[in-house]
Amino acid sequence: MLYLLLVLIIGAAIYFGWRAIRAQSNRAKTRVIGPDDDPDFLWRLSHGDKPR
Repeated sequence: MLYLLLVLIIGAAIYFGWRAIRAQSNRAKTRVIGPDDDPDFLWRLSHGDKPR
């Protein structure tokens, strides 16, 4: 009986660990926008802060 309980506890730990890892990997990745991705920023660098 004790072995059955031990197997159930280990199985539950593996199952919940697997679910946690899958939930973490399916999370949306955030994208960092740098100066290279912003054409307005690059335009302001070459022309100062004057509006277009």
